Amino acid sequence: MTTSTAPTTRSDPGSRPGLIGAFQRAWQRHHFAYGMLAPAVLAMIIVLFIPMAWGVMISFRSYNKSTLSLPIWDVPLVGVDNYVRSIQSMDLDFMRSLQVTVAFVILTLLLSVVIGLGAALVGNSRFPGQTIFRGIMLIPFILPAVVSLTTFRFMLLSDGIINTTLMQLGLIREPVFWLVGANSFWAIVIGAVWTRFPLFFLTFLAALQTIPGDLYEAAELDGANRWQQFRYITLPYLRGIGTIIILLTVLWAYNNYLIPFVMLGGGYYQVPPPAALLSVDILKESFTNLNFSYGAAQSVIMTGLALGFVIVYLTWTQPREIDEAARAQPAGGRRLLGLGLTLLLALGLAVLLGDHLLKILAVAAVLGLLGLAIRLVLAAGDRLAVRILKWVGLGLFLALVLFPVYWLVISSLKSESEIRQATWFPVVIEWSNYARVWDQAPLGQFFGNSILVSTAAMVLSVLCATLAGYAFSRFRFPGRDSFGVGVLAAQAFPHVLFLLPYFLIFSSLQRTPLFRDILGLKFIGQDVYWGNILLLVLTYTAFVLPFTLWLIRGFTDSLPRDLEESAEVDGASRLQTLWQIVLPMALPGIATVAILAFNQGWNEVLFSSVLTNESTRTLALGIQDYRTDLDVLWGLTMAAGVLISTPVVIFFTALQRYLVSGLTAGAIKG
Repeated sequence: MTTSTAPTTRSDPGSRPGLIGAFQRAWQRHHFAYGMLAPAVLAMIIVLFIPMAWGVMISFRSYNKSTLSLPIWDVPLVGVDNYVRSIQSMDLDFMRSLQVTVAFVILTLLLSVVIGLGAALVGNSRFPGQTIFRGIMLIPFILPAVVSLTTFRFMLLSDGIINTTLMQLGLIREPVFWLVGANSFWAIVIGAVWTRFPLFFLTFLAALQTIPGDLYEAAELDGANRWQQFRYITLPYLRGIGTIIILLTVLWAYNNYLIPFVMLGGGYYQVPPPAALLSVDILKESFTNLNFSYGAAQSVIMTGLALGFVIVYLTWTQPREIDEAARAQPAGGRRLLGLGLTLLLALGLAVLLGDHLLKILAVAAVLGLLGLAIRLVLAAGDRLAVRILKWVGLGLFLALVLFPVYWLVISSLKSESEIRQATWFPVVIEWSNYARVWDQAPLGQFFGNSILVSTAAMVLSVLCATLAGYAFSRFRFPGRDSFGVGVLAAQAFPHVLFLLPYFLIFSSLQRTPLFRDILGLKFIGQDVYWGNILLLVLTYTAFVLPFTLWLIRGFTDSLPRDLEESAEVDGASRLQTLWQIVLPMALPGIATVAILAFNQGWNEVLFSSVLTNESTRTLALGIQDYRTDLDVLWGLTMAAGVLISTPVVIFFTALQRYLVSGLTAGAIKG
């Protein structure tokens, strides 16, 4: 039996039925999915893609302190001069910062993967206190990054506990200046690894728990030793989850600004050149030297490099998000493109890294020797040696996590006269530090601003990510694959690319009659409050959306569809099914998104350092205020760090079981 198709009739000869008709049919069939995607897409367009386009336009003009107040179309057009200047400055700040950034990304990734995997392997073995160990390994994930980085800054002072301990052990003869000069690079690497490895620990642990135990039993019966089981069973199971986590970690490290800002003095203008990442250098160029267009050109180049890496990485790894889109393209052309970009990337790395290549090779050599020693122990199969290896690793991981937390708390109870003596316990406990922090700086105001911004961004993120994640998981609509790739690619955009457009766009908006005369709303300035808070909420929401949306989609994929199908058979609408069936089951994923979004607002310093004023400053900036003209009041700073961490710890404790299951399910399915 054949089916005939009637020719399409044209009701309007002047219309284009191919394009318009396809759009209408897609909307009629998938209007529910498109409607649920709309809030997230609208937020990303307004707060991500429009400012990104604005930043590109700025890069072709001559924006500086004399033309800042002019409309963009009145600013002189200079073409590609800013790009030529950036490329020609091979031995100047931009290329040096690019070299530092690439080395920082590689070392951060390498060390985070190794430490996270090692902790996951230990945490997946059986021993008394296993659950407690897993919870402790999540402390760097829970603790606000600005607090942990400030603690590491205190520990790395020339007379800090790290130098004191190394000198007592005889490993060094004189203090090492970690926060200035060439060693400042290693300081930011240490801070980055400590805050990042728990994500690898959690996701790798989740993957290890999905490996069927009978595979190891069968391998053992066949005579495979522990190393062979790890190589041929464990590693293949970790590949899928590692693909996406590695991609996100590289992009987060590449875009990082928080770590050098906090650890090296509390401002982008104080970061030493050896630790000046690209984002720091661009901020200096834009807001210190007031070369806005040159900074915008550097941001665009930074974005292009990140997108080039994403294309190469996705071409070779083929994560689940782009599987279907990849099948629609010729495999030969795809591989050829990937090979070409890979060779180009390798050549660029060889040119860029320079002396930093020696640092990377040295770290890789140490890790290689450590891996060889572990391999020999596992291959030998001696149970006592394996048990000793596990307990040594357990002790090292616990010390790595718990000591900075101990030093934070114990330092908050020391007097200023004792704080720099690096004693392991205070002679006199100074509980008054927790009272004095409220007088030294307007900590209550900072708390109010942070809670307001973080909570509002959390609510908007949960709403947008839940709706869009459900639609992306449950429906097959035109544009779905492109949307999935776009969500991942959005992580490649450096946040500094958007900072200058935000500043210029919202400065211009508040001068228009609509906002100035009718609404009476300002976004930037010393006398601005609600408009400034609204600006922060919008930016925080948009920038956390890509990751949280991917997480919700992955978690929704793990939910069974039987109950939804039964509800639809009983006559329930899709909206009723979502509200009554899906949302109750999706609580772990939703709670995870809520915590991540809240932490984003609680820790953010890039936008708040430029867009806020004295009345709208947040806690992440406020912790820098405990200083005098000569020194930092470290006792008060540590006490403020404990107070800043308390709401996040309480929030995490209340939602802990949801967070762990949400992250693991989202990561595995994502």
